[in-house]
Amino acid sequence: MWLGEEDFGKKLKFSPWRILVHRGFLWIKDYVREICTGFFSDLVICLLTVVVQVLLGCRMGMNKDSSADPLFPVIKDQTQFSVAHARYSKNPIARWHICQGSINSIAFSTDGTYIATVGRDGYLRVFDYKNEQLICGGKSYYGALLCCSWSVDGKYVLTGGEDDLVQVWSIEDRKVVAWGEGHNSWVSGVAFDSYWSPPNSDGSGENVMYRFVSAGQDTQLLFWDLELDEIIVPLRRAPGGSPTFSAGSQSSHWDTACPVGTLQPAPSMRDVPKLSPVVAHRVHIEPLSGLILVQESIISGCRDGFIKIWSRPGFFENQSNGSDSVLNTTLKEKPLTGKVGSHTYKQ
Repeated sequence: MWLGEEDFGKKLKFSPWRILVHRGFLWIKDYVREICTGFFSDLVICLLTVVVQVLLGCRMGMNKDSSADPLFPVIKDQTQFSVAHARYSKNPIARWHICQGSINSIAFSTDGTYIATVGRDGYLRVFDYKNEQLICGGKSYYGALLCCSWSVDGKYVLTGGEDDLVQVWSIEDRKVVAWGEGHNSWVSGVAFDSYWSPPNSDGSGENVMYRFVSAGQDTQLLFWDLELDEIIVPLRRAPGGSPTFSAGSQSSHWDTACPVGTLQPAPSMRDVPKLSPVVAHRVHIEPLSGLILVQESIISGCRDGFIKIWSRPGFFENQSNGSDSVLNTTLKEKPLTGKVGSHTYKQ
């Protein structure tokens, strides 16, 4: 990809003789615009830009090391995770090279022990933040991953992306334990609902059920329940046979724990339990760009510059008749039950 005129100038600013060349280029460009007009002028300037960039070797990505941060050593292998600390006592104090291409989302576990990243290459990566070590990670089924989120207890990570799916990763098992299908376009936001408690929960003991929400570019919010004691682990197929859930050895995806620091390919969908949303609601006209869950409401944002605030049942009942609630009784979906603080959380 060739540099634009402004970026072209910025690329040359650290070299005095190249600045002179760039100023000459700008003078010639202005002269061409004085004697030529319309399409012909633009064509001549475009060709001139390309010629000058070739002569000066300023093609994008031709020499990444020339623009490297002087505080850190040059990255020797662009494909490998590496950590470097600043040579001097100044910010930034460290640089983590995660992957090639963009990082689309970063999320810390609640206690700050782990950090999760997802990127353009389609991989989730989970790191031990203090020890600067890759713990686990894996590939999406298709395309980039766009978002990630932690459960409040730090046991699970959600991801969503261009494969239109949500995935649930177990940190203890270091692998995908469930995937969800329900969106008709890219998943742009995911979040566990830390303010929701399972039905009949007394607030003690370990969580055996989680609720999470996803926002998609199909303009929908989807609500999901992850019930750990009801997840059926598919078992290994007999040769030429159909899957069995009651006998035989487990699928190879579940046979052994993945070694620490391993990035895994996407497992076969038939080897991982599938989730379906319990509620689906179209909340915007334009694609959703993200969501935030707070105690009294759910906030969604979209690409046309709007956010919408959806009150949870039990909040703001005196200010609204509840007709705009995501969980309003007009939704023809499976009822949702639970608690938010001391308020009933139901459809």
